[in-house]
Amino acid sequence: MGSPASAHMFRNFSYQKSIDEILAKMTAKIAFLETKIREREARIVEIREAHDITDQDLIKLLTQAANQAVSNARLPMSYNIESTAGETRLIAAGVVQNLVTEQTLIEQEKKSVDQLKMIGRNLKPVTLFGDNGEEYTQGFFSLSFDELDFLGF
Repeated sequence: MGSPASAHMFRNFSYQKSIDEILAKMTAKIAFLETKIREREARIVEIREAHDITDQDLIKLLTQAANQAVSNARLPMSYNIESTAGETRLIAAGVVQNLVTEQTLIEQEKKSVDQLKMIGRNLKPVTLFGDNGEEYTQGFFSLSFDELDFLGF
């Protein structure tokens, strides 16, 4: 593990990258995130099939889990779901937590994809004026260390 000083190294710098470099990294990041989303959706399907969780059951389970989180109560060992036939089934808390975690990460990743696509659509060279009043175009942008890290530079 790095020293505490290394955690702050290079954080106060800004890094110049061209539009083409940024767009290439954004395209790769979008493809990566979309692949992760598909993988997570497939895992949700597998979990639901393995535990015979219908759409209606899923809504009930996610609602119970959300209510549990809001109340800050102790996590249960299992969740109860009642079928339309009146029978009650128990679903292990770990199964429900996996569904909640996957769904939360999917939502975050979709939000990141949407943001990256919006930035990509709007990333254009900037027209500026020099001290002499002469117009010039700037095709480079400053990125923070965290932005470089997120995009995989």
